[in-house]
Amino acid sequence: MLVTGGNAGIGRATARALAARGARVTIACRNAERAAEARADIGAATGAGVDVLPIDLGSLDSIRGAAAEFSDRHGSLDVLVNNAGLAALGRRRITHDGFESQFGVNHLGHFLLTTLLLDHITSRIVNVSSAAYGLARHGLRWNDLQWEQVYDGWQAYGASKLCNLYFTWELADRCAERGVTVNALHPGFVDTDLGHRRPEDGGQPHPAPLDGAPNRATSVDISRLGTPLAPEQGARTSIMLAADASVAGVTGAYYDDTQRRIDDLGPIAHDRVASARLWRISEALVAER
Repeated sequence: MLVTGGNAGIGRATARALAARGARVTIACRNAERAAEARADIGAATGAGVDVLPIDLGSLDSIRGAAAEFSDRHGSLDVLVNNAGLAALGRRRITHDGFESQFGVNHLGHFLLTTLLLDHITSRIVNVSSAAYGLARHGLRWNDLQWEQVYDGWQAYGASKLCNLYFTWELADRCAERGVTVNALHPGFVDTDLGHRRPEDGGQPHPAPLDGAPNRATSVDISRLGTPLAPEQGARTSIMLAADASVAGVTGAYYDDTQRRIDDLGPIAHDRVASARLWRISEALVAER
């Protein structure tokens, strides 16, 4: 099993639980020091061996190298958990390839990694989305997917989570004949380092371009979300979708943080024309780079 962002938060809790169930787990991480610490922690807690795959989901070159390394090292992959993510809520930031960071990491990085590994995946793909997809109330901004005109951190985050859903629907259809299931989930409001507090960055944002978009801030009252869950609680649905027999034949579905399947996400979230359009655009963007 391969878990992106397995060095911290929900990803580490997911990797630890899967290793405890007897799975051979690889954690895909950007920061080598934190990855080594996570591998030691998981190994001590479970007695299982854990592999580390260096990857920066903000770099398409890094993703291509990581996919090739994993394929050479392991050949096949039973389960891929696309868990890593960030919420750059302060100002617009860009990836190594010039994409808005949340679109680039949360969606496009996982899109490329998954499609590169797809021929090696034998069982399940799990995409960690979020109920924050609802912040993209009018769908994706097709004329400005990179938020270069006016930047709103919360709405950009919501759009990236909507992208996770669109990716899930489209990928589930494409994998149906191969017997590989693809599902998405909301982990809940979890106490992690998600966002601009990325420890490996020392809490420092990537510099915005000189011609960066003016900032606009949607007001979101986080206090209304209640007490945040511990990472172990936030990982429960990821673990279920990755390993439980009860969902072995389920594909193209979305589950909440109580492991409950939610079918009515609204017309925007279920827009299959939009999901197909995003797939085509994503293919073109990674090919151009």
